[in-house]
Amino acid sequence: MPSTGSFVPLGNYAYIQRATTVASETSTDPTVIVIFGWMSAKLGHLHKYTEVYQEMYPQATLILVRSELSFFLTSTSALETHFKPVIEALEALGCLEDGQRILTHTFSNGGSFHLLAFARMLASKAVDMQTPRPPSAMVIDSSPGGADLASAQRALTVSVRNSLLRLLAKGFVRLAYCFLWAIGQISRRPNPVHAMAAGLRRPCVLPWIDGRSPRLYVYSKADDMVPWADIEENIARSTSDGLDVRRLRFEDSAHVAHARVHPEEYWAAVRTLWADACLVHN
Repeated sequence: MPSTGSFVPLGNYAYIQRATTVASETSTDPTVIVIFGWMSAKLGHLHKYTEVYQEMYPQATLILVRSELSFFLTSTSALETHFKPVIEALEALGCLEDGQRILTHTFSNGGSFHLLAFARMLASKAVDMQTPRPPSAMVIDSSPGGADLASAQRALTVSVRNSLLRLLAKGFVRLAYCFLWAIGQISRRPNPVHAMAAGLRRPCVLPWIDGRSPRLYVYSKADDMVPWADIEENIARSTSDGLDVRRLRFEDSAHVAHARVHPEEYWAAVRTLWADACLVHN
């Protein structure tokens, strides 16, 4: 059983860590931070981010949602069960109303797929929020992109350590990819990655986010899973749609390794993003 540190489980796939200090009346720091991890990420790796957030924003409650490969074979009803404890925690915190300042952080396509599925589950729960809303912002790390077969194979098999199992997994991914491609051609449905990218561009992608909420894309030219050109295409479309978008592009860091390779630049960009969110919501 992996260590959860000071986090308390929310069901089988998520965790919560309460704020370590009480927010002052004059504070503008986020009060809730929701993190969607990359596919099959180890808790120890995800805690590298939660530890920084706890130090940066001790007045924030952290909610960590893990991304698992089983997600792609999970029914809607099972997903509702999957996310129910997280939704209940957000309701208890007042996140589906107007009471919290929320920072959302998603990693890779796995995190983005989970975020959008979670958003669909929240749609029936959220109340109509007033304008202006409390500050909110979103960090999108190493996503979206990689709709081609090679990218899909790398992304979905990278966590498989056994060489034989990895070979079998790649064959399964290839069959599934071809099947989904054929279904998409017949039904004229968009590629799932393209649909996910479009979902991230929605102004109100989550109940606490609107068109003014700034979004930070962090990515690298050295990422061999999600092509940087795909991310820049989504940035361009988001900008064209009138969203408040900013970017942090590196030359050498690998997929979801930007904070490890460039910690000062990475976390300074997150701090600036949140400061800007507070300005635009005043």
